[in-house]
Amino acid sequence: MKNNYLIIANPVSGKLKANKIVPIVEKELSHYNTTLIFTEYSGHATKIVQDFSEGDYRGIIVIGGDGTYNEVINGLLKRKDQQLPILGFVPGGSGNSLIHHLNCLELKQALSPIIKQKTRFIDLMKLKFETHEEFAFNIIGWGMAVDILKLSEKLRWLGPARYTIASLISILKFKKRFAKLSLDGVEYKDDFLFFLIANTIYTGKGMMAAPKAKLNDGLLDVVIISKEISRLQLMKLLSQIFTGQHIHSKYVQYHQVQQICLKPDYNEILNIDGELKGTTPLSIEVNSKKLCIYN
Repeated sequence: MKNNYLIIANPVSGKLKANKIVPIVEKELSHYNTTLIFTEYSGHATKIVQDFSEGDYRGIIVIGGDGTYNEVINGLLKRKDQQLPILGFVPGGSGNSLIHHLNCLELKQALSPIIKQKTRFIDLMKLKFETHEEFAFNIIGWGMAVDILKLSEKLRWLGPARYTIASLISILKFKKRFAKLSLDGVEYKDDFLFFLIANTIYTGKGMMAAPKAKLNDGLLDVVIISKEISRLQLMKLLSQIFTGQHIHSKYVQYHQVQQICLKPDYNEILNIDGELKGTTPLSIEVNSKKLCIYN
């Protein structure tokens, strides 16, 4: 097991980046025993890491985007033997929020800690739904955060600009939702426009949604936009999200907590690590230093 590594590559993520990256990764890791598997369908990465035998791999190198990383992490944490190989992340997606937070957007930067065997532990978010549990590492979005993602998925043909256009359209619709929100036991009952729980600084394409976030501080960063904000003010605010200056607005609440509970009047799908899945109500808690990664 000592020098055995599994490489999981998503060939359709980020405009087919994996097909160009895989040969470089294999060359850089040629002194290890590597096994390469390309994912073939949504959820395949989860199945791959659930199915290998105990002790097969010291580490797993994932080439893809945040959605692929999420699949791998959830697959590992569902293993009955509780084996958690060290994870290495290589940028192959369109958003790459985790990679951006780790300051490894360039391929050489991402491979360096793997080659040098440099590791650290990071926190995860444990999500408890009515029927099951799962984990996330990046963000949980509700309200307008979901509206924007839904619309951007329909506008993929526009490339990275789809996030900006989807945001503008969602601002014009200005849809509010009533919910009960509990932050470390403190309860809020109100109409909410935008609600985001983050474990990393970045989300989407380089947006600094939670500039105070750290991957190993045992805290979840919560960003709430006030219902009192106007469309024009919201447009200005969202333009500041790329620099993190939005958190200084009087229309933004920024909390750092360990436990969260969300119960809206009407249950809806969520934005989980950049993917539309799950549904409210849910509770979230931080699992401190749960996962070992190369970084």
